[in-house]
Amino acid sequence: MKNILITTCFAIFTCQTILAGCESCKVSKNEIITTKAAFISSINEEGSVNGYFLASCGMYNFGMNNKKCSLARQINEKAYNVNGSNIDDHEDSHAKDGFCNTIHVAKVSGQIKENIFIAKSF
Repeated sequence: MKNILITTCFAIFTCQTILAGCESCKVSKNEIITTKAAFISSINEEGSVNGYFLASCGMYNFGMNNKKCSLARQINEKAYNVNGSNIDDHEDSHAKDGFCNTIHVAKVSGQIKENIFIAKSF
């Protein structure tokens, strides 16, 4: 009986740990906050970009294989990790309207190198 109880407790704990994620996010896939400005839909040959893009948590909202919450931006259907601006530099990322719970429109400038967006401004 003792072995069954220990095995059951171990199984429950293991399943909760595997399925839990970071536990601080309450992802709701809210609607996109929009703007009347035009979105950039292509990247020039040098990789320089300047304009409006979708920005959010790459792991939760853009389907990236990141190991943790990180800021990402999207052009068309392709998402890029952002260097030069952290996800928590823009208020609490796990707040109701934070990057982990919503997709925002952001005006950014920078350059894409090796599939990473290096932000000059965000």
